[in-house]
Amino acid sequence: MASVTTLPDGKKRVQFISAGGARRTIHLGKVEMRYADSVRVRVEAVLGAQLRGEPLDRETSAWLGSIDDRMHRKLAAVGLAKGRQCRTLGEWMVLFMESRADLKPESRRKLEQTRVKLEEHFGKDKPLQHITCEDASRWRDGLGRKGLSEAAVKTHVGNAKTMFRELVDREILLKSPFAHLKGGVTPTRNSRYVTPAETEALLEAAPDAEWALLIGLARLAGLRTPSETHLLTWDDIDWHGGLMRVRSPKTERHPGHEQRIVPIVPRLMELLKERRAGCPRGEQRLVTIRSAGGRRRKLVAIMEAAGVEPWDDAWQTLRRSREIEWMNDGYAPYAVCRWLGHTMSVSARHYTIAIPDETLARVTGRKVTQKVTQHASAPERTALQIA
Repeated sequence: MASVTTLPDGKKRVQFISAGGARRTIHLGKVEMRYADSVRVRVEAVLGAQLRGEPLDRETSAWLGSIDDRMHRKLAAVGLAKGRQCRTLGEWMVLFMESRADLKPESRRKLEQTRVKLEEHFGKDKPLQHITCEDASRWRDGLGRKGLSEAAVKTHVGNAKTMFRELVDREILLKSPFAHLKGGVTPTRNSRYVTPAETEALLEAAPDAEWALLIGLARLAGLRTPSETHLLTWDDIDWHGGLMRVRSPKTERHPGHEQRIVPIVPRLMELLKERRAGCPRGEQRLVTIRSAGGRRRKLVAIMEAAGVEPWDDAWQTLRRSREIEWMNDGYAPYAVCRWLGHTMSVSARHYTIAIPDETLARVTGRKVTQKVTQHASAPERTALQIA
């Protein structure tokens, strides 16, 4: 199918007939016959796969990925390979980020952070073909040594896996050097449950109706703060039906999940009416409180004023407590997950990880005299004093 010819000046070339019937030539220059013959074998393998309409075998794919740019351009010129879009890590990072221009700002910010950490470790000029599985493992270990939490490390690893998996999809790399690493979202270890009594104390300590409503939307309706709470308008409230339309930027990329309907519990309806009564004329937004840092600090101050033990992950903990309470009240899990706007698998990993004392007392038929929450991650703290 292919042959090696030696010219009078000692230069060698490989000739073959393409799938379209045209004679093609690859000029190799003055090289040893052993090398020229090895190229001939690979050319025949590529051509055979093209004629049969089959994918390349692993060895041939690896060879295509390992050859230098000059040789690769020669093969691409005769239709035996696709032109390489990039060769270095820096080039690929630019191309990859451009292809993700449609992502939400927060998602792009996290990818940019991973990009910086990859380029700092490997250098922008590092050839993609030269990054090995061992290199990837050392990069991951280095993130931990720099003091990053395990959750942060796994997030960066997950991003790196996504970046390099696309290189495989584009046939720039045969395999991803990051594929063997464990990445992704780490299940939360924060099992703090904000009880109904603590919730009421927070609402009473809120400085005004708007702050009380913001806390209520997170704890009593399970809304994400601020991405969902701050998009609500008065037109989203069904006063007679006791329902609320919630638009979700986080899930809108999934068809059918651009928005959801959430029930309004009686206490939240009271907060909505109080906020509506004092809302400035013409203001359509239910919540106008800005500044992420300011919101967090203010919530901590409200906790202290209410005499409630502070917790980490401020707003997410309120949202998680809503789901735990609904689940323990016996509502169908699939319905609760729809109201919260996530899947049941996400619920199991990150939300329903605490069992309220009230639930244990209801099962045992006894009175709980010491408020201790059962933590899935801390079984040694499950002892209760039951009268």
